[in-house]
Amino acid sequence: MSQVQNKISPYLSITQDVIGKDIDLKKIEYVQKTISEKIQNKKLENFEKDFKEIIINREKFFKFFNYIEMYKVSRMNEFDKIINYLHFRFKFSQASNKKKEFDFPPYILIEAVSACNLKCPMCFQIDKTFTRKPFMGLMKWDLFTKVVDEANQLGAGAITFGSRGEPLMHPKIGEMLKYVSEKENIFELKLNSNASFLTEKLCHEIFKHKVDTLVISADHYEKKTFEELRKGANFEKIVSNVKMLFNIRKNYYKDSGTEIRVSGVDYYKNLNRKKFQEFWSSMSDNVSATYAVERWDTYNNEKDERTLNPCSYLWDRMYIWFDGKCNPCDADYKSYLSYGDVKNNTIKDVWNGEKLKNHRSIHMAKKRSELIPCDRCGIDFN
Repeated sequence: MSQVQNKISPYLSITQDVIGKDIDLKKIEYVQKTISEKIQNKKLENFEKDFKEIIINREKFFKFFNYIEMYKVSRMNEFDKIINYLHFRFKFSQASNKKKEFDFPPYILIEAVSACNLKCPMCFQIDKTFTRKPFMGLMKWDLFTKVVDEANQLGAGAITFGSRGEPLMHPKIGEMLKYVSEKENIFELKLNSNASFLTEKLCHEIFKHKVDTLVISADHYEKKTFEELRKGANFEKIVSNVKMLFNIRKNYYKDSGTEIRVSGVDYYKNLNRKKFQEFWSSMSDNVSATYAVERWDTYNNEKDERTLNPCSYLWDRMYIWFDGKCNPCDADYKSYLSYGDVKNNTIKDVWNGEKLKNHRSIHMAKKRSELIPCDRCGIDFN
């Protein structure tokens, strides 16, 4: 790895590490120098003092931004997009690390579908009390456009399709990607998928609509273990789909800025990460792995008195389920802690409501033990 830290989410105690990759530091050096000069020439005087100091100071710049952020910048060619993206990541960091309260969520995760075709052992999709109504459904188009329009108007910097289900199961996912891609204030569009439903048509739509990152969930490089962990998947089919995606970009979208990332969970804590990286790197840009946390059966986990640090998710993101319900995270997959819905309210009103403020106050007082499942979710923050 280069001098840039390889953590995807460095604010988490259990981080996702990019395996064995370097980036084009010469381009990053050029970007930092160019932005610094523009700031010092007062062409970017509207930005915060702290942000400017990070940009101007080379050491602070390389320490502040992580590998994935640098990687994205290295693939961008438009200066305005670069500065807007870096500024969004700065604001996201303020929310995550400093618990700064913004008037709107910096980051929104949209659940297009709550169902999934797989039953992975580390996932709540194996909870039979969850995989039924009222928890299962598809997001309707009118609700989707309402959410995206409001997010764009507010200036939320990023939208991810993901959360509890498999987004590619939505019949209008291609149209959804197109709709988000046309919004001027959404600087990062991300899609999480298990790759089961990738088709040639969908692959072209992903690149045409300039999805910034497609994260493929794949936990191993050997068929037997892969199919144990991705229960219901066919190893050969998934590999074939990911190769198809990679080759379509190579053959038809040579200048695409879309990152293809394979992300795995080291469930048995014995993954040979070098072999994992070598297998998937031929059909992706980045390969990452992390250890499993206590997730699927969150509500029945033992209470963890040691986890006291406030959860950054209460400040840096909003999960919006298929039916408009808003949640602090998907570890709380049955919405014990839902703080409103955007079907009948605005994103801004829900984000600034008393329920979420109360959750934050409890966490800041190091009283996570008063909230279920915050007291047992297994996710801790630095």
